[in-house]
Amino acid sequence: MWRRTDYSESSRVVTVLTRDHGRLQGLAKGAHRPDSPFLGRLDFLNEARATFGADRGGLRLLVALDLLHERRALREPQRFLAASHLAWLSDLAMPHGPEPDIYDLLAGGLALLERCPAAAIPTVVIGLELRHLALLGALPDLHRCGQCGAGLDQGAFLGRNPGLYCARHAAAPRQALGRIGLALLQRLQAAPGREWPNLRQPGDVRLAQSLPAQWLAAATEQRGNLRGLVFAAPVRRA
Repeated sequence: MWRRTDYSESSRVVTVLTRDHGRLQGLAKGAHRPDSPFLGRLDFLNEARATFGADRGGLRLLVALDLLHERRALREPQRFLAASHLAWLSDLAMPHGPEPDIYDLLAGGLALLERCPAAAIPTVVIGLELRHLALLGALPDLHRCGQCGAGLDQGAFLGRNPGLYCARHAAAPRQALGRIGLALLQRLQAAPGREWPNLRQPGDVRLAQSLPAQWLAAATEQRGNLRGLVFAAPVRRA
């Protein structure tokens, strides 16, 4: 369950993200009533099996909702912010139909955010963003120049266009990317998601956090307003 808004004194409109049908909206009639079968089930990012009525040109009727997994751990403030950011990205990616790979990344990412140490949440968020960018086809090559294909061992630069470039092909005004930040991104890209919480890092993860944000903004033409809060708390050093 992604969003819920009051429809009347007793009912709610709910927005759900699904693997097989993409984003769906439905009317949960009587959801506010104390005897409602939906009571306690329409909480943020709970995993459930939903049954909707036929689409008749308006809101579908939510007929039944079987709760599969209640994500209580995501109610902690920083986990809530990280999960909301990931769900927002997934919502942007499935406006017109199913996106199974995006949904699977969302489900796996939420499970990881539930159980990872609090100090590892920023690292996990960056890893998930890199995976999301890859699914969108918007992740730049982290090892080679976007212009000539030369390796970035001698340094990487940012230019006017999204991507990483060697010193020769970074268009002005260019900005050097620190080796530590690039190394963090490369290690997150290469490591399985289950290893992210325990990944040893050569420096503060915030050295790498701005690049995925820039690439996501270019790919989606939107900027999330919760992401910065995920990185506001102190993070660990290796």
